[in-house]
Amino acid sequence: MEPHNVAEDFTSLLIAVGVLLMPVILALPLRFWWMYRVGNEPEHVRYRRWVRQVLDAGEPLSVRRLELDHLAKGLPIEPSRQGRIEMDVLHPLKLPHFMLLPVLILSPLVGLIGAIVFVLLLPLILVAEWLLIDSGALAKIVSLVMRVMHWGIIGIHRLDDGVRDEDAMVEHMHRLPTTAFLGLFCYLIVSYMPLPTWLGIGLTITLFLLLTSIIVIVKAASHGELVFADTSQRRMQPMERLVDDILAPVVGLGLLFLLSRQLFLTQIGASQSVFADPIWFAGIVIIVLYSAAAVAIMVEIWFFGLRSARVRMVFQNQIVEMHEPVLYAFTREHDKMELRPLRSLKEHLHFEGNASEELAPFDFEDMLRTPSTLQEGEDALPPSTPDFKIFRGV
Repeated sequence: MEPHNVAEDFTSLLIAVGVLLMPVILALPLRFWWMYRVGNEPEHVRYRRWVRQVLDAGEPLSVRRLELDHLAKGLPIEPSRQGRIEMDVLHPLKLPHFMLLPVLILSPLVGLIGAIVFVLLLPLILVAEWLLIDSGALAKIVSLVMRVMHWGIIGIHRLDDGVRDEDAMVEHMHRLPTTAFLGLFCYLIVSYMPLPTWLGIGLTITLFLLLTSIIVIVKAASHGELVFADTSQRRMQPMERLVDDILAPVVGLGLLFLLSRQLFLTQIGASQSVFADPIWFAGIVIIVLYSAAAVAIMVEIWFFGLRSARVRMVFQNQIVEMHEPVLYAFTREHDKMELRPLRSLKEHLHFEGNASEELAPFDFEDMLRTPSTLQEGEDALPPSTPDFKIFRGV
């Protein structure tokens, strides 16, 4: 290989790496903006620490809602920022989440591709909803998994119940990477098959549509209190985390391997596909990633905004009728943990989770677990002696 060609190949490789790093570079200012919007002042950090203490104790925010509001007013923190802090503790947004937001800027370029794919995805989601939810197939699959794995199923009270001024955007953004990176993963897998270009694109879209329609329904249905209990291995697996726990390592490691492998093949001249040029390869990867992100945003707006509640309720009622799970409170006080039954999950769904919080008394132990309003290093002063003359009318 001539020195001139080596220099050109190395320059092309550097440009390709720069193009691939463009989402990361664009995500950094958005990440800093979000940190500023959530709040990084001392009072914001203190309130975040109080919220974390409540969650670490295993208690829903609704149980400590009055105390948290009182603490926020004393700092003071406005209710909107209070809600953002709570949502950021519950659903922290990392760099991969902000890597997908530039699609809103590039929407004229990738929005059309995403819209076409989304139109094809709509009927598949409805078919998957009928097949998995209305016909009860997903509940039967869950029962089969429980029998094979020797698992039980229970309910654990959700900790995000009672978030102050809940910002749905945070929860939507928290789900975006699953769909977006899955689209890129499908494209890279199909691209290594010896297929014509248009046939490869069609197979990629088909595979992406099928996987996304199933995953969307499963994630919406499992978003609740249901937890798999593996008593033999002494562990519990929230059902809503099962999909992410399976997909995240496969897709994440797969993307790193496929991207680095293709760049290596282009560098040594071993690639004979459309990706022979590393710059062209990097550009296609960015377009596919942002197109899949556009589809993920549309899914969040349409499905999770309009239909997910219905899917979740139907599925949970099916599980309740088949297994009659019990709702538990999983709490921790210092090093002591307690799994305490509250009521049946059927009753919880009927009363929408408000019965126990309204009836539960506030006892002395609850008062001890309440975060203190004292500043660090500040001593507690004894109460002042009341002036009884006021009560005697003197």
